[in-house]
Order: sequence, then C-alpha cells, then structure tokens
Amino acid sequence: MVIARLTLHFYEPMSFEVESIRTVLRIATASIYWWLLRPLILSRTTNPSTFRSPLLIVGLFLFLLIPAVVGHYNLSPSLAIFFAVTSVPVAVKEEFLFRGIVQNLLAEKFGFVKSVLFTSTLFTAWHIGVWEPTVWTFSQIFLASILLGVLYVHSGSILAAIVIHTVYDALFSFTPLLSAPLNENWGFVPLLASVALVSFWALHGAHGLTRHSTRTQKRGAG
Repeated sequence: MVIARLTLHFYEPMSFEVESIRTVLRIATASIYWWLLRPLILSRTTNPSTFRSPLLIVGLFLFLLIPAVVGHYNLSPSLAIFFAVTSVPVAVKEEFLFRGIVQNLLAEKFGFVKSVLFTSTLFTAWHIGVWEPTVWTFSQIFLASILLGVLYVHSGSILAAIVIHTVYDALFSFTPLLSAPLNENWGFVPLLASVALVSFWALHGAHGLTRHSTRTQKRGAG
C-alpha cells in the first residue's frame, strides 16, 4: 500500500491513470484475501429476514442520501462513470479486509461492540493520506465503518456490506446531484441519524433473536 501511494503521488489523483492502477491492485489484493481466507470471510450465517426491517431500510436510505446532500466531486461524465464502476473493487477489497477478516478476528477476542469500534478506527487510519484531512472526512469514514460493521454483524452478509459501500462511493462520483450542494457539515445530520437507526435496529434484532432462541429452547425442553 505504501509503495503504491508513493508511486501514485506523481500522478493527478482523480485521473484515469491513477484509478486504473489502483483498480488492478485492489482486484489482486481482494483475490488474495479470498484465496487465503475465504472461510473466515464467509464465517457468518446470512439472515435475509433482517433486511425487511423498516428501521434498517430508513437508516440505509439516510446513509445513501449523504452524497446527494453534500457531494461536490464535479468529475467529467466519463470519469464519473469510471469511478462509479471502480467503486466495486474498492468495496470488495475493503469489506473483505475490514469486515470479513479484521472484524471477525477481533470479534473472537473482544466481542461485537469492541470489534466494530476497533475495526472502524483501523479503517479510518487506513484512509489517512488518501483524503483531505478534515473533521468531516474522517468522522464520515469512521461512522460509515461503524454502520457497515453493525450491518455485517447482524445480517451476516458480507455481500450486503459490499453493496452499500459500493453504492455510497458510486453516488459520490456523480455529484453534485443538487444544483447547490449543502456545506459538508450538514452531512452529519443524515450520517448520525443513519448510524443511530441501524444501531437501534441491531439492538432490537439482537433482543428478538434472544427471545426467539429462549422460546425455542423452552419448547424443546417441554
């Protein structure tokens, strides 16, 4: 990663050349993760019923609303499409690494809450030197990682985390979607609301699973 960033330093950051090199490296890295650690990445059991929760749906909607509210990339149409497409390998590589590998390993020792917080801290640090160092940028990365981590734990689906991550990044590529985007600080409103709703969904779902498990055990004992 360090060598790649030093090499790419000599190119225009938002260019076809840089993004093409990055994309090749992302695909190669994701393939290695999958080849070596596929059982760990797929170690959680997916529960499709969790995606029917209104709390989760509204929370994810608010999260995906953020690019429309504050995004202002101003890329050319061809570059916007290219960046949107390359959002897929970005999400696959990062979700394999941070949710599928790091978070799963940490969860074995520290449990769900600490694993999500520790992983999100590492995820934020990973992006130092990539984005402009502002309070909004790194708060957004940290809170987005928490949302993705909670989503992954309570849905069991690495695919869901990849899809949400991909769509979020891809939407930014086409911004501004509003004629006059709001100041980035307004992004905290939907961001905090989305994290709160998804977290509440996770807590509610966890209690629901506990009650269901208890009822099942009682019926089995009877």
